[in-house]
Amino acid sequence: MSQGLSVALVGVGFLQAVVYLLFVRFIDLYEREELKYVIPVFAWGFLVATTVSLFFNTLFAVTLGTVVRDAQVVEFFTAVLVAPVVEECAKGLALLIAFAVALLVSLRRGALKFSGVMDGIVYGSAVGFGFAIAEDILYGVQFGEELFVVRRVFGGFAHAAFTSLTGIGIGLIPWVRSWALKVLLPILGLAGAILLHATFNFAGALFGPLAYVIGFLVLLLYVLIIVVWLAVERRTIREELRDEVAAGTISEGEYAILPTYFRRKFYYLGLIFTGYLGEWRRARKVHEAAVNLAFTKRLSRHSYASPQASRTEHLRRRVNELRSGHPLRVSS
Repeated sequence: MSQGLSVALVGVGFLQAVVYLLFVRFIDLYEREELKYVIPVFAWGFLVATTVSLFFNTLFAVTLGTVVRDAQVVEFFTAVLVAPVVEECAKGLALLIAFAVALLVSLRRGALKFSGVMDGIVYGSAVGFGFAIAEDILYGVQFGEELFVVRRVFGGFAHAAFTSLTGIGIGLIPWVRSWALKVLLPILGLAGAILLHATFNFAGALFGPLAYVIGFLVLLLYVLIIVVWLAVERRTIREELRDEVAAGTISEGEYAILPTYFRRKFYYLGLIFTGYLGEWRRARKVHEAAVNLAFTKRLSRHSYASPQASRTEHLRRRVNELRSGHPLRVSS
């Protein structure tokens, strides 16, 4: 490691990125993504997206530098016009690959793993956190530890927030009917990510620390989107599982706790503290399948994300198989 940046500081910065990633994954309350899918996306941001971006950004800067002799002008145009496009496309490619893999897995396992706003935010954040720590290491090696610390403290969420817009656009593909929207939404998400990124870099180039004010506003938007979408998911679970009570798929007591994350968690803690560990494990699997059933029913009703109808029946059977004829201890 260069004298400009200590190994210990890099370790702390990397740990911070991992904590951020686990936190964002944690707040995906109803259908949490598996780490075996999230970690490769983080690694893409750290290794692939950074390398691709460094190559094309440098290529543009060198090419422009042969025409424009002013280094500050070259740096400004590279940061504002080129870097946002190159970097968001490099990160967005990881999300497209993740979505394609999730689609292939869904054909075999019957549940689409990359669907909806929260999934888009989790995967977008994963690639953004990976990219940000790699970029900050490069800046720290070049300009010293103080800049590394400032970027880690004030800008750690910036790339995650930008690329989450691309992830949201991709995550909404299964939730819309129109094929035009299925194509347009990811493009709009990518365009939004590029625009926010360019605005951030523009403010940084002209006004320095003001860029972090814009970054804070972007973070507030990020939080607002998460809160709104979690409310949408909660309502979806409540609406789609209502008729499953009458059908006997779930009980009245389960229907009462399934839409509310914290009620479910308190129920699980109650089983653990009273010694019903086997039932706790079974309840978690039953509830996971029931939540997947709710989202699958929503997709089958409002989009052409086939073959959702067969997945719905598969998940109903899954719930019944997990019960093994034994009702769970949930009061009505």
